[in-house]
Amino acid sequence: MLAARYMQWLHTAWPAGTVEKLPQVNNDGTTAVTGVRVVGDLTGIPLLKFAADSGARAVQAILEEELRKSGPDDVGLWDLAIIGGGVAGISAAIGAKKAGLRFVVLEASQPFSTIVNFPKGKPIFTYPTDMTPAGDLRLTSEIKEDLVFELERQRIEAGIEPLKARVERIERKKGELLLHHGGEVTRARRVIVAIGRGGNFRRLGVEGQDLTLQRKVSSRKWPVVFDN
Repeated sequence: MLAARYMQWLHTAWPAGTVEKLPQVNNDGTTAVTGVRVVGDLTGIPLLKFAADSGARAVQAILEEELRKSGPDDVGLWDLAIIGGGVAGISAAIGAKKAGLRFVVLEASQPFSTIVNFPKGKPIFTYPTDMTPAGDLRLTSEIKEDLVFELERQRIEAGIEPLKARVERIERKKGELLLHHGGEVTRARRVIVAIGRGGNFRRLGVEGQDLTLQRKVSSRKWPVVFDN
């Protein structure tokens, strides 16, 4: 019975559930919400070099808008809030720091989490091979572990330390952008959304699938039940 349900889920139930709604993004990354830009995976091109490029270019575009930087009287107001600490988000953060912006990076798990969760020893193909992304973040390593080390080194050297927070929604109010997370609100003049689109794992629909908090079930790649 279980085997039959698993086979049906694996081979005949795709795609599962409803189609995820994606934000409407213009070619330059702008959105219907003034001051909010989308970069990286959500733009529709899931390639690391394009992610880095889009993050850096988003900051350049914001600077061209002659963004008024926060002064001493703007307590608690950031020039820029970056949601997501992946390749696109850290690329944007490095650009923001270089430009002297007052910024914050909000990351729900850990920097470069998508790459960190790649299988051990996974080959990394940073296409296009002849492309040099805008900004200062570089991707040259060809193996997962080497690439994580390379990216983390650049992040640390740039002094980028994300704030651990899962942003639930963004609203525009009185000319500011309010980022709601865990009962708190972060205020910013501009926002870059760099969360990627890894999505949620598909579920088997069997008893015990919700035991992740007890560390009995892992849902990263395959549902794996650990011993008690």
